[in-house]
Amino acid sequence: MSKKLNLPEETKPYLQLLAEMPKEQALQVLKDAVENPTIKKTQNQNGTSLTSLSPRVKTLEQLLEVAKVDKKKYSVKKFKVKKWEVGLNLDGVAAVEELYAVSADLAPNSDYLEFQRIEEDLLKDFKSYKAIPYKPKKTKKSKSGHMLEVNIFDLHFGKLCWNGETGEDYDTKIASQRFHDAIDDIVSKAVFHDVDKIVFPVGNDFFNSDNLRNTTTNLTPQDEDLRWQKTYTNGRKLIVEGIDKLRTIAPVDVVIVQGNHDFQRSFYLGDSLTAWYRNCKDVSVDNSATPRKYVKYGKNLIGLTHGNNEKIAELPILMASEKKELWADTKFHEWHLGHFHHKKQIKWQTIDEQKGCVIRFMRSLSGTDAWHNLKGYTQNVQSAESFLWHKDNGLVAHNFYNL
Repeated sequence: MSKKLNLPEETKPYLQLLAEMPKEQALQVLKDAVENPTIKKTQNQNGTSLTSLSPRVKTLEQLLEVAKVDKKKYSVKKFKVKKWEVGLNLDGVAAVEELYAVSADLAPNSDYLEFQRIEEDLLKDFKSYKAIPYKPKKTKKSKSGHMLEVNIFDLHFGKLCWNGETGEDYDTKIASQRFHDAIDDIVSKAVFHDVDKIVFPVGNDFFNSDNLRNTTTNLTPQDEDLRWQKTYTNGRKLIVEGIDKLRTIAPVDVVIVQGNHDFQRSFYLGDSLTAWYRNCKDVSVDNSATPRKYVKYGKNLIGLTHGNNEKIAELPILMASEKKELWADTKFHEWHLGHFHHKKQIKWQTIDEQKGCVIRFMRSLSGTDAWHNLKGYTQNVQSAESFLWHKDNGLVAHNFYNL
């Protein structure tokens, strides 16, 4: 065996075996090591350890690739790479190879495991959930009909408020009860009208936080009631229950409107609802990526956005430019926004008085958290709202469910 300095201890048995082999066999072993590196894998209570001794596997990425490690399932805790030259004199034939010892300790990716659990819960709910039968009331419909718009904006599901600090308690159980009470109140009023369609905007900070760190989309920390997985799954179930109640009145168009607290999570919720109602002809879900959504019903055009990004004064122009044909074909134009948690209305008028645009900021049922209490934002009426639209005559009723 040739003289080499600082050979790793783990290489000595391999080199001894090569030295004892016949020349042709030893060269074939070296060739195989180059072309077909092998990985030693060991399991322990902390995860998985990988070790490669090869001239081909030189980096961590190559080790993970050869070992076929699923990077979604595992993360690297630590790794080492060592390099040296091995020279052998095999029956007068000199062989020199660069060898690399690459090792890595892997641990299961907790985020991936949690997402797997959420997916399993969703599939389990698919099989076990019994939806409310769709039985629309039998009433004489008018020729023009009505559309019911149900707005439960900024619920901030998952938020935790303590009465001793903010003046009221608020958690996921309270939020769920307020949500159901609002839906029940809206449904009880809607049965007196000939509703042939329901629009249900979902999102608009339905969730209080956006990720496992319990922060908003822009990483502002939030006081949360539950672990993020339970918040998401319980929130999804709550929305499904609400949709199924509304389905008893008329077909439901769900429109996902992403908020500044739950921009990503709202999209995931929309995707789940799309899968949930995939076989339901009376429920549609608009989960398109655009932050601004539009609903046309007869002579009515309604714009939906959260309200934290656009300049309010430019919203009417945005509607007219983004939906030129719909704007021209309609008489009544409104924007419905959340975000500010209070009631505010702006009337914007074009030269043609027939085509004004009303901008409304919806109220919220959410409790007052520590930050809003500190700033003195405590006087807003907590409320959910619904609008009844006539195909030809525009807005004919505006109802409130107030706490």
